[in-house]
Amino acid sequence: MAVRSSKLMRVTEKFRKDILSGLYLPGDRLPTDEDIARDFGINKRTVGGGLARLVAEGLITRAPGRGSVVVREKIVPKHTNVVDCIAMSSGDIFANMEKEITLESLKRGFHPVWIPPSLLRSRPIDENHRQFLQYIENCINAMPYGMIVYGERFIPYEMLERNLAKIGKLVFICCYVHTRVIPAKYVLIDYDAVAKKTVALFRKNGHRKITFITSPVVELRRTRRKPPQYFHHIALRKACMEAGLEYDEKIPQMLWDSVPPEEAFRRIRRKGITAVALGFDSLVDLHAGVLRKLGIRIPEDLSVIGFYDTAGPESGLTTFNIQEHVIASTATEMLFEDCSEYKKIYVKPELILRESVRKL
Repeated sequence: MAVRSSKLMRVTEKFRKDILSGLYLPGDRLPTDEDIARDFGINKRTVGGGLARLVAEGLITRAPGRGSVVVREKIVPKHTNVVDCIAMSSGDIFANMEKEITLESLKRGFHPVWIPPSLLRSRPIDENHRQFLQYIENCINAMPYGMIVYGERFIPYEMLERNLAKIGKLVFICCYVHTRVIPAKYVLIDYDAVAKKTVALFRKNGHRKITFITSPVVELRRTRRKPPQYFHHIALRKACMEAGLEYDEKIPQMLWDSVPPEEAFRRIRRKGITAVALGFDSLVDLHAGVLRKLGIRIPEDLSVIGFYDTAGPESGLTTFNIQEHVIASTATEMLFEDCSEYKKIYVKPELILRESVRKL
């Protein structure tokens, strides 16, 4: 599927570029589907799919016996030098990414526009989500040079896919949870690498039973788009199986179903689980009251590893540096490079080992 999408996108981008540059003028016919298929080494069905996108964008019309004809009045106007950016806007991690993307964009003469945090925090069940969608639509209609998008499950992927010509260049960062692949560029976190490092350290320290503590995700069972935490969970389960350790997958499911955290921690004690991977390290603070109530001490009773470092060295917890500077710099390089091929790069977070561990 990904190979076909790549070939289809090559056809779309080649003729879109030729039309917008004036190589084909209004009223001109494009080569026949047979000629395009031969030149690209692909089948006619893939050619048809690629040209269908240009029809949807209003660049050409297609009819049997007439072929593909450039349309005069619907040619898409020139893109602006604006870069639309959609990313989580809380904590130093995302502030660092925002700063780097902003500086790299300005250095190249482009103007980044960041979505207001109040809109980003809205959810599909909130009334404010309508305003979020309207904002995204306005950003797209402004004909940006490109977009850098944190690929959470609340992103309107269908809207982005319908408007690829208006967007210009599209880069997803950190995660991507759509049900199908959009021809774009991707800088994603390698959850498999995270899970393997986590499990290897737990195993080295003599732990045999592991689980995953994450934030509640009420929408998990109501949508086909799984949150990033879900893929972390799947990677942990796989890594434990390969290492011969026991992984309790019921606990993250309990939390996603909004079961009170106290019940999840009671199960941890009852099942003799001694090691926990965290969705992010501040979950320790969030559940500190429950841990004290149940008499669970960190690290004496429960060893923990955070997914990313939200509090810096003072947190005292072994955790991950998701390398936000690498993500940000790679994303901007992908956005501004000349290559139109879409591709994926996986960033492997670095495990931060600390001598002192915060105790609760």
